[in-house]
Amino acid sequence: MRVKFWGVRGSVASPLVAKQVEDKIFEALKGFWGVSHEAGYDEFFKELPFWKRGTYGGNTSCVEVDCGGKRIVLDMGTGVRMLGNSLFPEMMKKGGLDLTFLLSHVHWDHIQGLPFFGPLYVNKGSGIRNSWSFYGGTDWMRQIEPCLRGQMDPPNFPVSWEEIKKITHEMRSGDLVDMLSFNIGEVLVKTRKLNHPQETYGWRLEYNQRVVVYTTDNEPYDPLFPDPKLMELTRDADLWIADCQYTKDIYEGRVGGVPRHGWGHSYPEAVVQTAALTGVKKIALFHHDPNSSDEAIYNIEQSVRKLLLEKGAKSEVVAAHEGLEIVL
Repeated sequence: MRVKFWGVRGSVASPLVAKQVEDKIFEALKGFWGVSHEAGYDEFFKELPFWKRGTYGGNTSCVEVDCGGKRIVLDMGTGVRMLGNSLFPEMMKKGGLDLTFLLSHVHWDHIQGLPFFGPLYVNKGSGIRNSWSFYGGTDWMRQIEPCLRGQMDPPNFPVSWEEIKKITHEMRSGDLVDMLSFNIGEVLVKTRKLNHPQETYGWRLEYNQRVVVYTTDNEPYDPLFPDPKLMELTRDADLWIADCQYTKDIYEGRVGGVPRHGWGHSYPEAVVQTAALTGVKKIALFHHDPNSSDEAIYNIEQSVRKLLLEKGAKSEVVAAHEGLEIVL
């Protein structure tokens, strides 16, 4: 299983601005001036913490999973535009693409990249035969297809949904009292509803004795006693892509002055408790707050690492960034 992150932010796209780039350069130069130059800049640069030498990225949620000859895309935030651009050579070589999109929900930060997914617009007369499947729910005020179509209805977008060949699959909430399972080729897919305003789904992908779990936009009911549905999804996962948008202080309103209760997102203490109880091997922190600087995201990663050590949990942790690839 190969997992690649194309968009890792939540709520709204948040690209770096010029001042933030300048600050990174200044911090790097300031550090370089204070050390021996014998090793050279390349060695010094490699030792910098990630937030000083790179960026986690500003695109919203999109994760690609390749396994069992299938390409599965988890959410279609603005990151899906870059995924689409990367697929053109393969599409031309193979004469088409076969993609399955699994949607956690249809808030804009999770679908707004779809109209800019380039392969959608390949002329049918070109000989290219693409196949798209979309899986989502039915409690989103409307069913999945109207939700996707709505953002492309005139005058919102110049190309209509009707011009795109697609297949949609709907899941009814009544089916999700227990875990719902189905297959995409040789990949076993399991899904359950989680805790987020309106409706959201967590996804569990099982293939070749490896497990990837995706639970963005999920708020803990109690950090000490994780939701049994969440635990069922994450049990013994090789990789858990976990919502960790806030610190506990931000969530409680001790920082910023506005509590985030009911906003549908998580924080380090809750993530660590779930991972410790369910035996998760690796955590990829995800859905970073648009207000979080790269340094703030790095500090959340360090906080999760410290809490895991305190609990004696053996999970590895990384804050997901655009371009990160994890092979299981």
